[in-house]
Amino acid sequence: MEKKSSHRMAPASSVTVHVVSPEDRADLCALRVADEQTRFVASNAVSLEEADENDACVPLVIRAGGQPVGFAMHALDEDDGNRWLYRLMIDARFQGHGYGAAALSLIVRRLSALPDCPFIMLGVKPENEAAIRLYERAGFRPTGETIEGEMVMRLDV
Repeated sequence: MEKKSSHRMAPASSVTVHVVSPEDRADLCALRVADEQTRFVASNAVSLEEADENDACVPLVIRAGGQPVGFAMHALDEDDGNRWLYRLMIDARFQGHGYGAAALSLIVRRLSALPDCPFIMLGVKPENEAAIRLYERAGFRPTGETIEGEMVMRLDV
């Protein structure tokens, strides 16, 4: 079934990813995943609070055609020294248009340009099949590890 939206969709090629500014916060807090996805990702408000408390976290706004459509956050994990993609979400109204894949590609490019980043790690709930497919298409592979119930995936860059 095709997703219907009252919003005019920008092409996935118009996707940009930028560090969150104070002006972005209210827009990001208004973005929501679909109800059935809430068990897979923390709210953007919680993620922004985490970024406020942890300088290693870098929150990102995902825009399509200049409009906020999603949120991501990455960090250099102090425990293992690896770069982790901690969050990636696209608002329910904007899913299914390639924005997540486009944003993931931009984030991977951004992280792979950082010094000492031979690979990127992430954790995903095993039942989040759509996210796993997205990550696998981008080249992430399961490591065989599980952390706090999440399957760990890795992308060599």
